[in-house]
Amino acid sequence: MELDLNGFNADSLVQMLKASFTLENWDSMLLIADKLYTEINTFYKINQQEQLSGKRVSGFGLNRNIVYYFGYSMCLKGIALEKLGRFNEARDCIAMYKDLGWINGIDAEGQEEVNYYREIAKGNQYIIELNEGNVSVLPDYLAFLRNTKEEVMPGVLYILDSAIKYRFNVDHVLEEFSEQITAMAEYYETQRNIRYYIDYSYLKARYFSINDRIDDALNIIVQSLATSVKLKDDRGFKKSAALFETLRGQATSEQLDKYLGIMKYILD
Repeated sequence: MELDLNGFNADSLVQMLKASFTLENWDSMLLIADKLYTEINTFYKINQQEQLSGKRVSGFGLNRNIVYYFGYSMCLKGIALEKLGRFNEARDCIAMYKDLGWINGIDAEGQEEVNYYREIAKGNQYIIELNEGNVSVLPDYLAFLRNTKEEVMPGVLYILDSAIKYRFNVDHVLEEFSEQITAMAEYYETQRNIRYYIDYSYLKARYFSINDRIDDALNIIVQSLATSVKLKDDRGFKKSAALFETLRGQATSEQLDKYLGIMKYILD
């Protein structure tokens, strides 16, 4: 069924994009991002016409600087395309928010948004390369993450995903960012950031499982299952439970007891 986006304003569309990202609904993200871009581009053109004619420029009730909406719409669309494996299209989106300096009338707040999306574009370019198996960009991406702390958790997720897919070692990455991620655990154990936190545990367990660290993998899965129950995250629970089942034959009695305890808790 086609998503009906009529009647939603720009800020509502932003919230819908965030919700779709959390639910990993990539197809909906594409529709919402396009609608947001069209909406904000219409506002921008009206503003430009008003300035040329000397009229008072309309604000349209936006909560953020107009640059933000241009950047956010194309950034989230690019992420959705990348998740769908449509890498060349994702690159086209990156090109659209890599340099937003073309927007007229940018103030100090708008310039901050321009700078922010320029940096995010760099990171997302590395992500696409990693998705395609170009491991040579890993040192540059790590340098990017060291200077962009808020991107550490999603960045490590992308690195783990690539390492699982192309079978290369990233123990040094996990070691380097371990303390930082642990320190942020409480922040990520929230509904808003649940996707990052659960996916980190799941991917780390998968990575350990293919690198003959089965005991470590199972311990992480059990903890991930408990966290998924606590945060009522069904999607994360299903993935972790499926991974545990594939490794069940190598689980210790203690790990099996913890696993069964979680299942009994759900039934009760």
